Amino acid sequence: MVSLNYERMSTVFVQVGQCGNQVGKEFYRTVSKLQEQRPIFADGDGKWRCIHVDSEAKVVKSLYFANKKCLRESNIVSGKYGRGTNWAIGYHEDSILSHTLEVLRREVERCDSYCGTVMIHSLGGGTGSGQGSRLCENIKDEYPMAYILSAVVAPHISGESPLQNYNTILSLGWLQRFSDAVDLFKNDEILHLTMGANAANKTRNSQQTSLADMNCYISDCIAGMCLPLKTNLKKNEKSYLSTDNGICTGNELWEMLRSVCPMPAYKFLHTACVCKSKSSWEATAESVVNQLTRYNKQGNASVSLANLAVVRGDTSSFPYSFKSVEDKLKAGYNCVRWNPFPVDLWTGQENMIGCTECSLTVCANTSSFVEYAQCILTKAKVMYHSKAYLHWYQQWGCDESNFVESFDIMENVIEAYTSAASRR
Repeated sequence: MVSLNYERMSTVFVQVGQCGNQVGKEFYRTVSKLQEQRPIFADGDGKWRCIHVDSEAKVVKSLYFANKKCLRESNIVSGKYGRGTNWAIGYHEDSILSHTLEVLRREVERCDSYCGTVMIHSLGGGTGSGQGSRLCENIKDEYPMAYILSAVVAPHISGESPLQNYNTILSLGWLQRFSDAVDLFKNDEILHLTMGANAANKTRNSQQTSLADMNCYISDCIAGMCLPLKTNLKKNEKSYLSTDNGICTGNELWEMLRSVCPMPAYKFLHTACVCKSKSSWEATAESVVNQLTRYNKQGNASVSLANLAVVRGDTSSFPYSFKSVEDKLKAGYNCVRWNPFPVDLWTGQENMIGCTECSLTVCANTSSFVEYAQCILTKAKVMYHSKAYLHWYQQWGCDESNFVESFDIMENVIEAYTSAASRR
């Protein structure tokens, strides 16, 4: 008989491509701090429940050698050559796919109760976009009852590759079909936030913002959203995030998905995180709201369908600020009136994020996604109707129906969000 260890998360993390593994590297720094206190992220042998996939070995191998004690070498999956920032090459690469699915199967069997997968990858590159889309499709096919959360990084709008708009729209179409939620991090927005943080802290010149700074912010958002909460309940108190005896089950992440994206038409999320040392909870909530893009270029306000705020750290003073924080978030996120409970608030009494005393992470299902999706869709359609670069995809097995299907899916998503916002 297997004894259940409720202190360990019921989740497998999969990092795909160079971007996904670099974000994962920063995420593990946070996890390693938490592991010292509670082994929530590792199996009984101390190895983390994670898989690293890339078409080239350089990034994943360096990550493994830096974390040998925590990572399984057998969970490193790499190829011999890159994917040329081409979604089609990544999607139709079967050798890496079959190896990854076999590694995932072994990790699932190690879980006491497997609930889902978190995938971290990019939208603009070949491996992250193409292989990430294919993995999402196959994981959902193999484990249809388990959740999939895709934490994805979108390329700069100004352009990182001539193929990025194709790659992004194809990826978004696949993720809408096979993921249960898509947490979108836009490079332009993350760069602006980290430059502002560096300037405010005066520790570095804002122009010295590095890729590591951006990856660190993304990893803080993922950690603030994903990691289990430790709550000391009083006698006879119960929490639906824990068992009746108060033991954490590690299912907070999947409870979050049920809270913020219960309907399949609305699954694109925006996550913001602020770490604080001395400021009040009201000021911290204000800092989160200030990060938001509250209006689009036409001057129309974005609306939020559902929100989850996760408070971590010394929460002894938070009950006195609960109502004001909730009101700030409702106003700042411009919540729809037809949702009677637009903001959920969870608290945990330990914080390992950002090396500060406390943190506030807010995950929101917001219509601000529409402007970004419309921009990418328009650019991709212009290229498609001009037949630009299509032969680069067709020679790798991607036909025009793949593009048309992704266009239709994203148009339906945009229409759904626009309709929900208009019923505010």
